[in-house]
Amino acid sequence: MSSVAYPGIQSGSPFSENERQRIQAHLDELLASPPFAGSRRRQAFLRYVVEEAFAGRGSSIKETNIAVDVFGKSRDFDAQNGSVVRVTAGDVRKCLTQAYASGLGQDLRIELPLGSYQPTFHFVSQPADAPELAPSILTIETPNGGIRRRTWITAAIGVLIVAGASIQLLGMFRPSSPLDQLWDPFLNKDRPVLISMVAPTLLKLNPLHQSKYLPLDGDKAIPASELIVLKDSYVGTGGAMGAARFAEQLTTRKQKFDLKFGSDVDFADLKNAPTILIGVSPLTQQLTHGARFELQMVPEGIRIIDSKQKDRVWELPRRNYASPPRDNGYSLVTRLLHSDLGQPLLIIVGMDSHNTQAAVEFLTKNDLFSEFAQAAPSNWSDKNFQIVLRNTIYGNSAGSLSVVASEIW
Repeated sequence: MSSVAYPGIQSGSPFSENERQRIQAHLDELLASPPFAGSRRRQAFLRYVVEEAFAGRGSSIKETNIAVDVFGKSRDFDAQNGSVVRVTAGDVRKCLTQAYASGLGQDLRIELPLGSYQPTFHFVSQPADAPELAPSILTIETPNGGIRRRTWITAAIGVLIVAGASIQLLGMFRPSSPLDQLWDPFLNKDRPVLISMVAPTLLKLNPLHQSKYLPLDGDKAIPASELIVLKDSYVGTGGAMGAARFAEQLTTRKQKFDLKFGSDVDFADLKNAPTILIGVSPLTQQLTHGARFELQMVPEGIRIIDSKQKDRVWELPRRNYASPPRDNGYSLVTRLLHSDLGQPLLIIVGMDSHNTQAAVEFLTKNDLFSEFAQAAPSNWSDKNFQIVLRNTIYGNSAGSLSVVASEIW
């Protein structure tokens, strides 16, 4: 009989004995596959959710229950401040994708939908104990009053169902791109991602007296009374582009987000939700302190230092804004999945707005980020990482990018 694709059976649905045996055999095959074989944590997670589904407790597969039953956490486990379940769920999704991309799952696939811990089971071929498809009889009255009968074999309809379902499954289980793997830890239907842009403090000339001091003269002082201090009022072009591009990446993946400007972000915010920080600030300095690559603001300007090789320093001294921009600059990208914060964190800092913009493009254009992912270890998507980028600037536009240093741990 032609194989028939069955829709996914939700975890709370009853299973026949044949279905249970097929799922169990497929689960054992998955757990022994290379993506799962090296991690007891991922094996325990997948086995637990499947066995809970077998027991008819699919609706009870919650974050707290997994933390207690799989990871040995106490009953007062604070899911809001602990990310072990969410991070492992993301790891399991990636491992399933890798296992199926390698050729497993010809007859059955297990899916862990985004935003849920309840598995879905997709039977690609018809179980042996499924009922036969009976032929359908279509009766048509002929012009002379007689009856003409045509038998339409529903197997033909089954072929169409198989074709449609196969197309759907190919799309569902396509290997995830490097950008998908970059953003997957930030996807959480229960909490919006926080996007924060630094708002620099600016000095604005009194508009009534601008003509007295412009163009700027290095030998001529401007009295403090002629200057207006602006805080949390503007963002740079790099920060604005970052907010727009990152919002696009999250929206495409059906992830909600919030925007904050200026200094209205503290460590408490970082512990409550996945966060993206854009721009140089005392907070981003603190967060990179102790990492391989540290951001520093010194009297000479902004610089990135290699804490393991003190002679490696990337810097862009403060320049006179009346002079032409430099030919190149640097930016630092830091992604933390495993830290005391308990939430994923992405930090993007550039030595000026052009370099921030360049780092944003690196994280949102798949061809650029793919080059880094291909050169990185295969498990980079599960790790913390830092990337130092060199950006060649053409006029006032961000130009070619290259990775000059990186650390993955």
